[in-house]
Amino acid sequence: MRYLNKIVFINSASVQYAEIELDGNVHLIGTQGVGKSTLLRAILFFYNANKTKLGIPKQKKGFDDYYFQYQNSYIVYEILKDNIPFCVLAYKVNGKVAFRFFNSSYNRELFIDNNNKAFESWDSIRNAFGKEIYYTKLIKSYDEYRRIIYGDNSGLKPEFKKYALAESKQYQNIPRTIQNVLLNTNLEAKFIKDTIINSLNDEEFIIDIENYAKNHLRDFETQINDIKIWFKENRRGLIVVRKQADKIVDRYRAYNFLKRETKDLAYELATRMNFIENEKPLLNSSYSKEINELNVITKKRENLVKTHRRREQDIVSDLKLITTELGKAKQKLTEYENQNIKEIISKVSKKDTLTIEQKTLEDEKNLLTSKFAEISQKFEALIKQLQNQQQEFTNKQNSDIIKIKSDFGEHKSSIFDTYQKLISQINEENKDEIEKATNDLEKIKENEYSLKRSKSELKHKTFFLTEIEKFKANEKTLSNKISNSKNIILNATNETKTIRKEWELETKEVENTYNLSVERENEKSKKLRLKIENIENKIQQSKPSLYGWLNDNISDWQSTIGKVIDEDNVLFNTELNPKLIDTNSSTLFGIELNLNTLKNRIKSVKEYQQEIEVYNDEINEIQNAIQQLSTNKETSLSKLKIKFGKKLKELNEAIAENEYAISQNEAKFKKNKVDLEEWILKAKSEKEAVFQKLEDNLNEFASKKLKAEETLKNIKKGINRKQSLKEKERDTELKVLEETKNQKVSEINSAISKAKSAFDNRIQELKKEQSSELENKGADTKRLSHIESRLSKIKTDLEYIKENETLVIEYNKDKRELFDNVPQLKVDKASLEKKQSTIINEHKIELNKVNTKRTKQEKFVKSIQIQINEFDNDLKDFESFKLSDAFLNIKSYYEVPEPIADFDEQKKATTLIKEIIDKHSKSLSTYEELRQAVNLFNGNFNETNIFSFKTKLITKDDFLSFAFELKEFIEEDKIKEYEKRVNDRFAHIIHLIGRETTELNSKQGEIEKIIKKINDDFLGKNFIEAIKTMEIRTLESSNPIVKLLIKIKEFNDENSLVLGESNLFTSSESNTKNQKAVDLLKQLVKELEKSKNTNLTLSESFDLQFRIIENDNDSGRVEKLSNVGSNGTDILVKAMINISLLNVFKIDASKKFKDFKLHCMMDEIGTLHPTNQKGILRFANERNILLINGSPTSQNATDYKYTYKLAKEQSKTNSKKYITKINRLIKKVNTKVLN
Repeated sequence: MRYLNKIVFINSASVQYAEIELDGNVHLIGTQGVGKSTLLRAILFFYNANKTKLGIPKQKKGFDDYYFQYQNSYIVYEILKDNIPFCVLAYKVNGKVAFRFFNSSYNRELFIDNNNKAFESWDSIRNAFGKEIYYTKLIKSYDEYRRIIYGDNSGLKPEFKKYALAESKQYQNIPRTIQNVLLNTNLEAKFIKDTIINSLNDEEFIIDIENYAKNHLRDFETQINDIKIWFKENRRGLIVVRKQADKIVDRYRAYNFLKRETKDLAYELATRMNFIENEKPLLNSSYSKEINELNVITKKRENLVKTHRRREQDIVSDLKLITTELGKAKQKLTEYENQNIKEIISKVSKKDTLTIEQKTLEDEKNLLTSKFAEISQKFEALIKQLQNQQQEFTNKQNSDIIKIKSDFGEHKSSIFDTYQKLISQINEENKDEIEKATNDLEKIKENEYSLKRSKSELKHKTFFLTEIEKFKANEKTLSNKISNSKNIILNATNETKTIRKEWELETKEVENTYNLSVERENEKSKKLRLKIENIENKIQQSKPSLYGWLNDNISDWQSTIGKVIDEDNVLFNTELNPKLIDTNSSTLFGIELNLNTLKNRIKSVKEYQQEIEVYNDEINEIQNAIQQLSTNKETSLSKLKIKFGKKLKELNEAIAENEYAISQNEAKFKKNKVDLEEWILKAKSEKEAVFQKLEDNLNEFASKKLKAEETLKNIKKGINRKQSLKEKERDTELKVLEETKNQKVSEINSAISKAKSAFDNRIQELKKEQSSELENKGADTKRLSHIESRLSKIKTDLEYIKENETLVIEYNKDKRELFDNVPQLKVDKASLEKKQSTIINEHKIELNKVNTKRTKQEKFVKSIQIQINEFDNDLKDFESFKLSDAFLNIKSYYEVPEPIADFDEQKKATTLIKEIIDKHSKSLSTYEELRQAVNLFNGNFNETNIFSFKTKLITKDDFLSFAFELKEFIEEDKIKEYEKRVNDRFAHIIHLIGRETTELNSKQGEIEKIIKKINDDFLGKNFIEAIKTMEIRTLESSNPIVKLLIKIKEFNDENSLVLGESNLFTSSESNTKNQKAVDLLKQLVKELEKSKNTNLTLSESFDLQFRIIENDNDSGRVEKLSNVGSNGTDILVKAMINISLLNVFKIDASKKFKDFKLHCMMDEIGTLHPTNQKGILRFANERNILLINGSPTSQNATDYKYTYKLAKEQSKTNSKKYITKINRLIKKVNTKVLN
């Protein structure tokens, strides 16, 4: 029997010294405040070693300071174990109470010196122990102390095992129940459930819900959602997250492609700038040389134009002179014709004939008048006189006329000369203008000719040929690139399939090898576990079986009966009831055998345990081997993954790059095609435009030529007009002069005519008189009249001839000098015009040659200038570019360029810079799109996502690394791995919950049996009349976690065969069931988050309700007892239940031995009726539980083995201090006061 036998107070609390026996029921009596509760708490401290669960009010001193206020304050607990005493010493060390065990009964001399004073230190006590009394090390840990007292030996040194009251790992409810009785704590169903459960087995099964919350189900819902989102389609049937991921990968590839393109452009730019640096000095030198050559050609052209102008000017002058002569001839001929020159010439040519006829007629007249000479002479003299007068007058007038004509001629000549000078001056003044107009016309004609030649050349010219050929070349290059990329993709795809098939085959081979190896190892492990199970059964039955009996009663039996006994069927059989009949007999059922030849084959428990350890070691080795196999498998799979993954990655990269290249090149191809068509269209349009422009220019130059000709004509016309004006002025002046002359001459002629008429009339009168006289004298007057008439006519004609003879002479002169030369002048003019045309044509040919050369040279110079300008622009743009972010982005590539095989010298740095800036801009925008896409994609996941996607990305490298990892994730189709992992985890969790919930509920039958026993025990051993009924019953758990676990278990039971076979993320029919389980797990996760517990115990798998009927009061079905009836009844009911539960636990708490007693303390027991006090004592004692009660008075002292009276008395040493005095009423306790 084991129990707490005694408690000794030495300078503890208000007690100086007291020994209180505890081997029976104890009653502590005394008024309030004498220390009953102090003693009860000290005893409770022995059982619970928990200073916070002693019921000490917070406003009072703590346990350490109150019970151990002195250096020599001690409490000693004496325990009897199978009548062998040992003690527990409690004392304060470094401000905290600690324990020591020592192998001795309590002896006052070990703690009190001869002066009746307690030892001041442990050293003094240790000296008092001497060498005879063994003591343990100091126990500072209260948990360690409790494990020693209650026999939870795991982790304890063997020396502490002997100090155990019981042997149980599930001891916690013993001190809790004892403290609940003393403290009258509200009685809760959970405590009773725990007590019942702990009575079932040493090791209570619990579900580690913290493990579920933190491991199994940690982020389960998130992970399910993380996986599911990869399969969730929107209304349009698109999987958004995959589209987002594809966009990120696409942008990442585009970014890298742009980066590579930018790098290549940087190399091109560096090569271009190096090319400029080398070529520009040469180009400048060439430009100087070629510009000089152009100047020489230009000078040559200018000289050619001047020479031509000079030569042409001579011909033009000759032509002008001839044209003037021809004009003059024409004018004079017209004048002569207007004067009827032919008639005049004809008349003048008759002068001699008329002269001869005149003379003949005069001679005839003389002959006819010779007879009448006197008359004739008279009249002739008169007539002669008249004629002389007339002649004189006529001569006088003719002299005036001659003078007038002479003056007129001189004046006319003067006017003519004056105006000729003016006309010459006009020609001279307009010479430059005519020359300029002529030159302009010539230039226009040259340009017109050049345009006509360009128009002719245009028919065979292709515009933008360089660009068109470039785009055609690009088209061919891009087509080849696309074709090559497609071939690469096709080859890579085929190779990928081959590699994946090879990978799959090798993976299956590794997994098959692993599975076979694991199966072999598991088979070994299974056999070893069966052996261990057999051995454990033997060990378990070692005490109650024949094996245990032989160990207890027969010495060295292993060498005798042990050599021949059947180990499995006999030795460990528990139903043989062995008895020792004859201790001296060495026979076996009357047969004596020589067993020396047989080996000892019986093993001790220790050997069995060692054998189990060996088997466990082997199992561990097998597990390690399996783990190593798993590790090797994972290593092999990892190597395969690395081996094939690297190839696949390269192929996928090649496919991805070429797919991207195809998309880019196809886009470029389309753009190039559009650009080519645009250039062709542009070339056609340009050709048409140029043609139209040439036409327009030709029209314009035709118009200009007309205008120039019109201008020249107008200038000439203006000059002619001025000349004509001057000529008109001259002619007007001459006309006025001539009119004046003519008027004067006419007046004179009129005067002459009048005079002549007068003279002629007078002569006629005279002649008539003569004729009359002659006729009278007989002369032939008729004939004379006829002769006279004829002579008069001849005279008139000769006068006309005389007047016009000068004109004929002038005509003949003009004819000789002018008119006869007209044919020759015309011939000369035609010759000069032909010569002029020849000169012009020759000049045009020469000028065209020079112009062609000049144009070619100009183009060449212009091309050099353009190239220099391009170099200058490139250098200027590059200097600006160096200040930009785009340059910083390529600086490292630019400074260390790689050589370029096919460098295009025509590609300008400006173009390259624009392309780099464009690529940089596109790179920035692509990165921004990537960043936004990543942020959008990450919005689907939290920080703890199953894929370990980083969601907090800050730097550019973070985003690019994320995109790279996502690309690998997509390319390697890692989602399948996570699918499988989550599917397996899902099935594992469901199976695990099903198994653990089944195991958790497996004790329900036993619990029901125990509750039935408790209820039956209430009925069979109820010695308290006030309590009519005390009943406990179980219900289904109201714990939401338990409810969910049961639902999941039921789901597992129904679907265990197919669970996890179908994908959680498919839309198959079984997914509905999977979804139900997922929903249950989600609910479980939520409940686990709400829960503050880390474990789910068996007590939470069901609910417990009480029903107490006290007299006529029915508590109804409740889960918590706080106040049942009156205060006394409340204490009584709670004590009864706690004692019953303590008994239930006590019975099964220690499997090896059950012979031990416990104490329960009840304070203020006086509130109970004496009958009920007696009843509760009997109720406890029937269950091998001792009661220590406290009350003001003793009413039934005989019901207790010990009754102690407590009282306060003044201290002899300190009048202000009162000490507790303890007396046993039946037998006086040794209360000698310490000094």
